[in-house]
Amino acid sequence: MKVAASTMASRGGRPRDQDELGLEGVGFLLGLAHRARRRRWDATLADLGLTVPQAAILRLVSAEPGCGVRHLARRLGTDPMNAQRIMESLVTNGLCTAGHDPDDARRRPFFPTERGRRLAKLVTTRSQEVEQALAELLGEDTYQALVDALRTLVEGDAGARFVAAGPGMSPSRRRSQGRV
Repeated sequence: MKVAASTMASRGGRPRDQDELGLEGVGFLLGLAHRARRRRWDATLADLGLTVPQAAILRLVSAEPGCGVRHLARRLGTDPMNAQRIMESLVTNGLCTAGHDPDDARRRPFFPTERGRRLAKLVTTRSQEVEQALAELLGEDTYQALVDALRTLVEGDAGARFVAAGPGMSPSRRRSQGRV
């Protein structure tokens, strides 16, 4: 799909070569926006002693007590090893505890401690404040349209995540997907 010429007019007449280099494309702009939002969120969490990934996992474990690493990884769109490493830091810092699943010795359900729940509530409050500021900056309609568009992107990409995987895909997964 080619970007319509009318889109160029909405770019304030920026040089065409920027467009040809992909500097005005959705992917490039999403990357810029992500990094800017991430820096702001890092600063918002700094006094709490949490990293952005720790805050995300703490909020998920508080919302869904008893979930395991694989569930956390799927919900965050990361790999289980990364989720495990972050989870272990939350356990070490006394924000979560690891239980045992009597039905599956390999699975470790995680639960927030009381301190972890309090911190998750504070992170959630701060998140709501950041979201409110963003909605005010963009305007409510644009904010909601952006949320809807991003959800569509995430859902569309989730279905393509493993299908698009290349040589790094495990042999068993390649076989199961007919990609031998």
